[in-house]
Amino acid sequence: MEQDPSPTAPGPRPADASTIEAISDVVSVHVNQSHWWNNASFALPLLVAIVSIVIGLLFSSDEALGFGLFAVGVTVVLLPMVFVTWRRTATAVVLTREAAVALHQGRELLSMRWDEVAEIEAADYDSIRWRIRPRKRDHLNIETELHDMEGLVEHAFALSNLARSESERR
Repeated sequence: MEQDPSPTAPGPRPADASTIEAISDVVSVHVNQSHWWNNASFALPLLVAIVSIVIGLLFSSDEALGFGLFAVGVTVVLLPMVFVTWRRTATAVVLTREAAVALHQGRELLSMRWDEVAEIEAADYDSIRWRIRPRKRDHLNIETELHDMEGLVEHAFALSNLARSESERR
Protein backbone atom coordinates (compact mmCIF):
# COMPACT_ATOMS: atom_id res chain seq x y z
CA MET A 1 0.00 0.00 0.00
CA GLU A 2 1.23 3.48 -0.81
CA GLN A 3 1.81 5.52 2.32
CA ASP A 4 1.65 9.30 2.59
CA PRO A 5 5.15 10.39 3.60
CA SER A 6 3.94 13.37 5.64
CA PRO A 7 3.81 12.86 9.41
CA THR A 8 0.42 14.62 9.50
CA ALA A 9 -1.32 12.08 7.27
CA PRO A 10 -4.40 10.91 9.18
CA GLY A 11 -4.89 7.25 9.88
CA PRO A 12 -8.23 5.59 9.18
CA ARG A 13 -10.85 5.29 11.90
CA PRO A 14 -10.64 1.96 13.77
CA ALA A 15 -13.70 0.45 12.03
CA ASP A 16 -12.34 1.49 8.62
CA ALA A 17 -8.86 0.18 9.49
CA SER A 18 -10.10 -3.34 10.23
CA THR A 19 -12.09 -3.41 6.97
CA ILE A 20 -9.12 -2.06 4.99
CA GLU A 21 -6.89 -4.82 6.40
CA ALA A 22 -9.18 -7.39 4.77
CA ILE A 23 -8.97 -5.74 1.33
CA SER A 24 -6.30 -7.07 -1.03
CA ASP A 25 -4.11 -5.15 -3.50
CA VAL A 26 -4.60 -1.75 -1.80
CA VAL A 27 -2.93 1.05 -3.77
CA SER A 28 -3.90 3.98 -1.54
CA VAL A 29 -6.22 4.96 1.31
CA HIS A 30 -7.79 8.40 1.55
CA VAL A 31 -9.33 9.26 4.91
CA ASN A 32 -12.16 11.74 5.35
CA GLN A 33 -10.81 14.24 7.86
CA SER A 34 -14.22 15.61 8.91
CA HIS A 35 -16.77 14.31 11.40
CA TRP A 36 -20.56 14.55 11.61
CA TRP A 37 -20.37 17.57 13.93
CA ASN A 38 -18.35 19.49 11.30
CA ASN A 39 -21.56 19.80 9.25
CA ALA A 40 -22.49 23.49 8.98
CA SER A 41 -26.19 22.64 9.35
CA PHE A 42 -25.38 21.52 12.88
CA ALA A 43 -22.33 23.54 13.90
CA LEU A 44 -23.53 27.03 12.95
CA PRO A 45 -26.90 26.98 14.75
CA LEU A 46 -25.23 25.37 17.77
CA LEU A 47 -22.55 28.07 17.85
CA VAL A 48 -25.20 30.80 17.48
CA ALA A 49 -27.21 29.18 20.28
CA ILE A 50 -24.27 29.09 22.67
CA VAL A 51 -23.18 32.67 21.94
CA SER A 52 -26.72 34.04 22.15
CA ILE A 53 -27.52 32.24 25.40
CA VAL A 54 -24.25 33.38 27.00
CA ILE A 55 -24.88 36.99 25.90
CA GLY A 56 -28.48 36.75 27.13
CA LEU A 57 -27.39 35.50 30.54
CA LEU A 58 -24.45 37.92 30.91
CA PHE A 59 -26.39 41.02 29.92
CA SER A 60 -29.85 39.92 31.13
CA SER A 61 -31.13 40.22 27.57
CA ASP A 62 -34.39 38.37 27.02
CA GLU A 63 -34.05 38.89 23.26
CA ALA A 64 -30.61 37.28 23.09
CA LEU A 65 -31.70 34.46 25.40
CA GLY A 66 -34.85 33.87 23.34
CA PHE A 67 -32.88 33.85 20.10
CA GLY A 68 -30.40 31.40 21.65
CA LEU A 69 -33.24 29.08 22.63
CA PHE A 70 -34.67 29.38 19.12
CA ALA A 71 -31.24 28.41 17.72
CA VAL A 72 -31.20 25.37 20.06
CA GLY A 73 -34.54 24.36 18.51
CA VAL A 74 -33.14 24.77 15.00
CA THR A 75 -30.12 22.66 15.94
CA VAL A 76 -32.33 19.90 17.34
CA VAL A 77 -34.57 19.90 14.25
CA LEU A 78 -31.57 19.69 11.89
CA LEU A 79 -29.76 16.97 13.84
CA PRO A 80 -31.63 14.01 12.23
CA MET A 81 -30.82 15.35 8.74
CA VAL A 82 -27.16 15.68 9.69
CA PHE A 83 -27.08 12.07 10.92
CA VAL A 84 -28.83 10.75 7.78
CA THR A 85 -26.46 12.57 5.41
CA TRP A 86 -23.41 11.60 7.49
CA ARG A 87 -24.30 7.89 7.24
CA ARG A 88 -23.96 8.21 3.46
CA THR A 89 -20.61 10.02 3.63
CA ALA A 90 -17.42 8.08 2.93
CA THR A 91 -15.11 8.08 5.95
CA ALA A 92 -12.43 6.49 3.76
CA VAL A 93 -11.94 5.78 0.07
CA VAL A 94 -9.72 2.80 -0.70
CA LEU A 95 -8.22 2.38 -4.15
CA THR A 96 -7.14 -1.12 -5.11
CA ARG A 97 -5.76 -2.46 -8.36
CA GLU A 98 -9.28 -3.74 -9.18
CA ALA A 99 -11.71 -1.21 -7.69
CA ALA A 100 -12.50 1.95 -5.77
CA VAL A 101 -14.21 1.23 -2.45
CA ALA A 102 -15.99 3.86 -0.35
CA LEU A 103 -16.34 2.99 3.34
CA HIS A 104 -18.36 4.56 6.12
CA GLN A 105 -16.95 3.51 9.49
CA GLY A 106 -16.10 0.04 8.21
CA ARG A 107 -19.31 -0.48 6.21
CA GLU A 108 -18.99 -0.60 2.43
CA LEU A 109 -21.02 2.18 0.83
CA LEU A 110 -19.97 1.61 -2.76
CA SER A 111 -17.53 -0.55 -4.67
CA MET A 112 -16.78 0.13 -8.30
CA ARG A 113 -14.48 -1.95 -10.49
CA TRP A 114 -12.14 0.09 -12.69
CA ASP A 115 -13.42 -1.63 -15.82
CA GLU A 116 -16.93 -0.28 -14.96
CA VAL A 117 -15.74 3.34 -14.79
CA ALA A 118 -16.94 5.37 -17.76
CA GLU A 119 -15.81 8.80 -16.64
CA ILE A 120 -13.97 10.75 -13.98
CA GLU A 121 -15.32 14.27 -14.09
CA ALA A 122 -14.48 17.50 -12.35
CA ALA A 123 -17.33 18.87 -10.24
CA ASP A 124 -17.93 22.01 -8.25
CA TYR A 125 -20.82 21.37 -5.90
CA ASP A 126 -20.48 22.18 -2.22
CA SER A 127 -17.39 20.20 -1.12
CA ILE A 128 -17.56 17.77 -4.07
CA ARG A 129 -14.66 18.31 -6.50
CA TRP A 130 -14.71 15.11 -8.58
CA ARG A 131 -17.07 12.28 -9.45
CA ILE A 132 -16.10 8.80 -10.53
CA ARG A 133 -18.96 7.59 -12.72
CA PRO A 134 -19.56 3.98 -13.74
CA ARG A 135 -21.53 3.11 -16.85
CA LYS A 136 -24.45 2.12 -14.61
CA ARG A 137 -25.25 2.59 -10.90
CA ASP A 138 -24.35 5.33 -8.43
CA HIS A 139 -21.27 7.47 -8.79
CA LEU A 140 -18.59 8.09 -6.17
CA ASN A 141 -18.18 11.68 -5.00
CA ILE A 142 -14.65 12.83 -4.22
CA GLU A 143 -14.89 15.55 -1.58
CA THR A 144 -12.35 18.10 -0.37
CA GLU A 145 -12.35 16.54 3.10
CA LEU A 146 -10.60 13.42 1.77
CA HIS A 147 -6.90 13.46 2.57
CA ASP A 148 -4.74 13.80 -0.57
CA MET A 149 -7.76 14.28 -2.82
CA GLU A 150 -5.56 15.16 -5.80
CA GLY A 151 -3.51 12.00 -5.31
CA LEU A 152 -6.73 9.99 -5.22
CA VAL A 153 -7.83 11.52 -8.53
CA GLU A 154 -4.44 10.86 -10.14
CA HIS A 155 -4.53 7.22 -9.02
CA ALA A 156 -8.13 6.88 -10.24
CA PHE A 157 -7.21 8.08 -13.73
CA ALA A 158 -4.21 5.73 -13.83
CA LEU A 159 -6.06 2.68 -12.49
CA SER A 160 -9.10 3.18 -14.73
CA ASN A 161 -6.94 3.78 -17.82
CA LEU A 162 -8.96 6.90 -18.61
CA ALA A 163 -7.21 9.86 -20.20
CA ARG A 164 -7.34 13.17 -18.39
CA SER A 165 -8.48 16.05 -20.58
CA GLU A 166 -6.67 19.40 -20.59
CA SER A 167 -9.60 21.10 -18.84
CA GLU A 168 -9.35 18.57 -15.98
CA ARG A 169 -5.68 19.31 -15.34
CA ARG A 170 -5.84 21.82 -12.51
